Amino acid sequence: MSFTDFMNRVRRYDNQFARWMMRHFYTMFFQVVLVVIFFFFFVNIIQNMILSEQIPAENLTQQILSQQTNNLLIMIFLILLNSFWMLFIFNSINRIRIILKDIHYTLMRKK
Repeated sequence: MSFTDFMNRVRRYDNQFARWMMRHFYTMFFQVVLVVIFFFFFVNIIQNMILSEQIPAENLTQQILSQQTNNLLIMIFLILLNSFWMLFIFNSINRIRIILKDIHYTLMRKK
């Protein structure tokens, strides 16, 4: 086995290991972090809605503040949902990049 064949094999294994790490570790890590934050805000929204029902009808200031808090929490909740979508898009782009890189590597090796 020549040195260039050995280095090509090392590059191929390195590429496969890096692809495995990107596909399984980083994506799963960010998904777990987002799910934890998502559930935290979901529980926070539910608790806030329960608390807002206990505000007396004559206290207009507290009702307005509670409504604003609910609106803000719902906006944060929607931003978190958007981050799940963005993670899905980035993961798809990364997979397409890896597939194109593999195709390029295979075509350059055959030349």
